[in-house]
Amino acid sequence: MSVDSSSETETRNQKPEAFFGEFTTHSAQETFALGKRIGNQLSGGEVFLLRGDLGTGKTVFAKGLAAGLGIQPDDVTSPSFTLVNAHEGRRHFYHIDLYRLEFGSQENLGLSEIFEHSNAVTVIEWAERLSVPPSGAINIELFYVSDSERRIKLDRSD
Repeated sequence: MSVDSSSETETRNQKPEAFFGEFTTHSAQETFALGKRIGNQLSGGEVFLLRGDLGTGKTVFAKGLAAGLGIQPDDVTSPSFTLVNAHEGRRHFYHIDLYRLEFGSQENLGLSEIFEHSNAVTVIEWAERLSVPPSGAINIELFYVSDSERRIKLDRSD
């Protein structure tokens, strides 16, 4: 399934589950547009677990989600050194990057309080480093296909 930016109006008022499945994007702009279409539908309480190699578009996707929440995408940068960046838009938006942490070492960061924030949308890059992911989170796996193409798989975690 490919992403087509002309279908944005068709996807309004859908839940994120309507996007579950696999998508192929052919540019960073299409990856951003997919994130934005999903971000438009969010009501708070959603946690996104992003997984993928370096350069697969995790931060681009996160910028799209933020844009869908009314946050300037240029304000959303990978929080590799700060670990957590908070933004305000239509909903609170927490952008977490666990790249620099060892597996399971995030227990003292207060992430459980963020996960429980019912008015917030949370995105975690390098989510495979969480020792215990929050239940009901949305898994997003990004795969490198070519210099411009990405395969993106979205589904609900257990």
